[in-house]
Amino acid sequence: MYFEDEASIALNAVLGKTWGPVGKTSIQTVTGNRASVSAMSAISASGKLIFTLHEKKITAIEVIHFLNQMLKFHPRRHIVVVMDRAPTHTAAITRRYIESQKRLHVFYLPPRSPHLNPDEKVWNYLKNEEMKGHQVRNKKDLKKLTRKKLLNISKKPKLLRGLFMRCEISNIFMPHV
Repeated sequence: MYFEDEASIALNAVLGKTWGPVGKTSIQTVTGNRASVSAMSAISASGKLIFTLHEKKITAIEVIHFLNQMLKFHPRRHIVVVMDRAPTHTAAITRRYIESQKRLHVFYLPPRSPHLNPDEKVWNYLKNEEMKGHQVRNKKDLKKLTRKKLLNISKKPKLLRGLFMRCEISNIFMPHV
């Protein structure tokens, strides 16, 4: 079972708190450039992360391609994917594709419920920890850095399980005793 979501990764980095000498204002340099990379990923309770990056806005075609890649990633298994009700997920073309796949079972979260999607925690971690204050200056390098950071995250199942457990839906998978 996977929880899927998309995010936009911006060239203007998230700036957080920083340390500096007492009495001196710390200054973080930013490029001022504007661009973004679209990202799509899916996380499982067991700590697996599958992702893809795009240089344009994600459409139903990219969602279908991603779902197809998930099926290829698990060639003999049925896959359950939970996602929000974004127009790209509920578009007629997406629904027709889902209905045509015998091993793919898609369920939708209730409207306006990002707190139930563990993949939101992945995006939060990526933007506010891994890429905080990055100094990338162009879209090509942003895509390269985003891929590198997501690959690193995908190799850390313990971290991914922890991110998953921070989501309200985790109570279903690991109920409190």
